[in-house]
Amino acid sequence: MKIIATILVTIVYLDASMSWSQVMSWKNKTIKPDAQYNIETEGYNVRVYEFTPLTDPGSLCIMTFTNEKMGTYCFKKSDKALDQKDK
Repeated sequence: MKIIATILVTIVYLDASMSWSQVMSWKNKTIKPDAQYNIETEGYNVRVYEFTPLTDPGSLCIMTFTNEKMGTYCFKKSDKALDQKDK
């Protein structure tokens, strides 16, 4: 019974500061981006992250973030990029 009470108290505490998806994402693997950088623009803070999806190593995805929006675009890597990866 003590374990159940501890779990309930923990859930109530976490609910005050975190969403359920944040709690559940703790078990997810974290990968580092292949590249990350900022793009200089007037009036926006554009952050860019390039990464290789774990399920499709022949692709590249680019995510952009501003203070207001987010976007993602994925495409197949060029043969040249795939050749450089193997070196």
